[in-house]
Amino acid sequence: MSVQKLLSRMLIYSFPRRIIFGLNSIDNIADEVKALNSRNILLVTDPLIAKTDTFAKVKGKLATAEIGFILYDKVEPEPPLALAEEVAELARSKKFDAVLAVGGGSTMDTGKVAALSLTNPSRVESYIGMNLVKSRSAPLICAPTTSGSGSEVTQFAVLKVGEKKRSIISRNIVPESVILDPALTLSMPPKITANSGVDALSHAVEAVLSTDASPLTDALSFQAINLIARNIRTAYREGSNIEARSAMHLAATISGIALTNARVVIGHSISQTFAPIFNVPHGQSCAMTLPYAMEFYLSTIPERLALIAIAMDESAVGLEAEEAAKKAVRTVRKLVEDLNIPLSLKEVGVPEEKLSTLAELCIKDWPRPNSPRPLTKEAVLEVLQRMWTGEPLP
Repeated sequence: MSVQKLLSRMLIYSFPRRIIFGLNSIDNIADEVKALNSRNILLVTDPLIAKTDTFAKVKGKLATAEIGFILYDKVEPEPPLALAEEVAELARSKKFDAVLAVGGGSTMDTGKVAALSLTNPSRVESYIGMNLVKSRSAPLICAPTTSGSGSEVTQFAVLKVGEKKRSIISRNIVPESVILDPALTLSMPPKITANSGVDALSHAVEAVLSTDASPLTDALSFQAINLIARNIRTAYREGSNIEARSAMHLAATISGIALTNARVVIGHSISQTFAPIFNVPHGQSCAMTLPYAMEFYLSTIPERLALIAIAMDESAVGLEAEEAAKKAVRTVRKLVEDLNIPLSLKEVGVPEEKLSTLAELCIKDWPRPNSPRPLTKEAVLEVLQRMWTGEPLP
């Protein structure tokens, strides 16, 4: 990236204040809460995590440190707006001084809603959109139990409104502190490991393809891509392999930082359109879409795709840009296949006659001005048609 191009725009980066990475780092949760001068917190999780031994240990650490907390354990996958309003009302009624979210992306997004509600008085619905959260959220600590969403470091909180996904987008909701403990991911089943892992890969890849990419986000993205390419299959097949789990957990957060600062492109536009309508998990929908999204940019930015190929597989070094770009697409497709993730919309119950409507919704709801190739109905429909049949790159 040329210096001249960098000088043509202002770069503003968002990060949490602290990121703590290490095996059993969750044992230090009470110290992290105290570092924020917090004594009365809202503890947010989902019903499954709430029953685990690890979560019992978290509650024990807080109790021993005499940190008061109230538990909200009703988080649902793809949290609906009604749930967000409920947790916001609870947060305000008890006047907490911080929020701790332990769980996957939906839990951390719900934690963001709770934290912003402590310093912003309106209904949650009024904050859906870009930069509508006017006051900095109350302190939020995130401890992710999956390796994929990156929500622990992003400025996004995704909610389901009817059959559509909508986002609260603001630097004011970036979490204050993150605890990355690979031990929290050891119980993830293979399917969630695969879906969340390729979700993280999609964040890194799409951040590279975005016109908002910069040297800093590129450095993070390529590191995440390399870590995921080298470790995701092992994490999927050997869930107790702590080295692979640690690499994936770190990669997910690294790619999340790239995502929140460079943004994503057509892959997420398509996945966020069909997934909520046809009840496809977010990570799976992103994984399904990723190779087709990369193929969409072959004629536009082959040199960027070539760099992705090199990050995934050193054998791509020395190839011409166009050939390396195609190798990147094929490499990602093979990875998705190896993880037993569907590669066609037909397999997940999307009717062929709905593709045109999905294309219209995609460009209306998720236009992506940072895409290096414009998202038109015709172009998106062509991608959807290839996805419906599962057609590979020739």
